[in-house]
Amino acid sequence: MAETDDKRLTEFGQAVRERRKAHRLPLRELAGRVGISPSYLSSIEVARNPATGRPPQISATVAERLCEVLGLDWIPAARAEATAGHHCCDHVLLYRLDRRRDELGALAPRIFGERVADWLCIEDPAVKAAAAEGFHAWNWPFSAEPYPDMTLDGARIVAALEREAMQRRDAIGEAPYGLIIADCSAVMRWVVNPDAEIDYEEEWCAASNPALRRVFGRGPAVNVCVYHQMDMEVLAGRIDVLDALLRLLRHHDSVIAVRPDGSIREGTAAIMAILEENRPAGISTSVWRTFAAALAASRDMPHRTAASRFGPCAGHSATPEI
Repeated sequence: MAETDDKRLTEFGQAVRERRKAHRLPLRELAGRVGISPSYLSSIEVARNPATGRPPQISATVAERLCEVLGLDWIPAARAEATAGHHCCDHVLLYRLDRRRDELGALAPRIFGERVADWLCIEDPAVKAAAAEGFHAWNWPFSAEPYPDMTLDGARIVAALEREAMQRRDAIGEAPYGLIIADCSAVMRWVVNPDAEIDYEEEWCAASNPALRRVFGRGPAVNVCVYHQMDMEVLAGRIDVLDALLRLLRHHDSVIAVRPDGSIREGTAAIMAILEENRPAGISTSVWRTFAAALAASRDMPHRTAASRFGPCAGHSATPEI
């Protein structure tokens, strides 16, 4: 990214920090209002992502929330910079409640139909990566690149992705292709900084798309990040799962959930399915369902469905079952 772009992000971070201090808002309180982690807000303010040493990419949604909460005048340069990287493809959260890690080669066509001709897939390390026609899969075992140690490093992930894509360049034709990152929540279990995985979702499209463009001459039509409910349950002792899920939802353009029976939900219905599975202890089912419905319908949740981007697909529901 050009030095001018880094300067814009640096100036935006300085403006956020100055206004926050003028309002006497603790960093943690502002982060909570905006829906991001304190560490991510800190990286915005100081204009330095610890993984790259450069200013973090900021989505238009987060920039807008910061400006709204702090009463900042909108900064066109910051907005243009944020929008340029994040919305170059559809950033999809695929949340699996079905307690399975396999069958992505079959799930992807069910969700996106034939509108994505080829898939690149980083499988969960626990799954044997099996390539098939139109589905090019591999895994990255822990203790090796891009996970040589237990600290998440976004730059290493992008570099490894570019190398793997280069090996498969001849197999990807001119038709639209998609990318699936299926090891997201497994990586959270491995690293010592699991919240960094959630924060990195804000930058993922802006970071990965240029690498894929260098290989294929174009970015993916869809960029799918896979998380598993069973991993989040294991992480409950290390992170605030509900807070992590809300941030995860806000960091994506579209949400798809695979329910325990294998059925697929999208948009508001998917958000409802995820929240219902994560009802806090001490809150009745009926009260939580009412709260979850209101939250799922709120304007800062992603309501776009795969169908709205690619056209209707059979067997999906975007309507909550009340």
